[in-house]
Amino acid sequence: MRLPRSIPTMRLPRRTLIIAAAVVLVDATSKVIVAHWLVPGQVVRVGPLLELDLYYNHAGASNALTGHPVLVSALSLLSTAVLVIMAAQVRSRGVAVALGLLIGGGVGNLVDRLAGGPGPFRGGVIDWIRPFGSRGSMNLADLAINLGVLTFVGLVLGGWARRLPRPSRAPCSAP
Repeated sequence: MRLPRSIPTMRLPRRTLIIAAAVVLVDATSKVIVAHWLVPGQVVRVGPLLELDLYYNHAGASNALTGHPVLVSALSLLSTAVLVIMAAQVRSRGVAVALGLLIGGGVGNLVDRLAGGPGPFRGGVIDWIRPFGSRGSMNLADLAINLGVLTFVGLVLGGWARRLPRPSRAPCSAP
């Protein structure tokens, strides 16, 4: 079936789709495992710099909007949708990778919010990774989001650095 020309189609770069799907799969698998093996509130120390601590986060990042899980879920859904729309316009490999990480992380956390208890849009994100000395926990979706942001920053700084004027290679003349 062919769509009429008046209806725009949206195709995401394959790289973005593969990365997003991989993030969602790995994140969901990790959450199933830790929800089975860890007990909420029981901290497991793994080496000198990492603790495992199962926590159901109904708020946003850094406990923003605590007490408003429906608003957090709606904002998460909206931001993920915007990233998908942006990804359909991408022609850069680096940006496609960054958006794949961001979309995968967003979808990974949205699955918890939409499918988790106590009901749709009120579910808590399963956080379980806590760097030693930190008060907050995160999950692999959060790590993918952070990596996506860092990738964007690297791309912006790399592009900015390429536009800087190059120093002259002409020999210096002494007076």
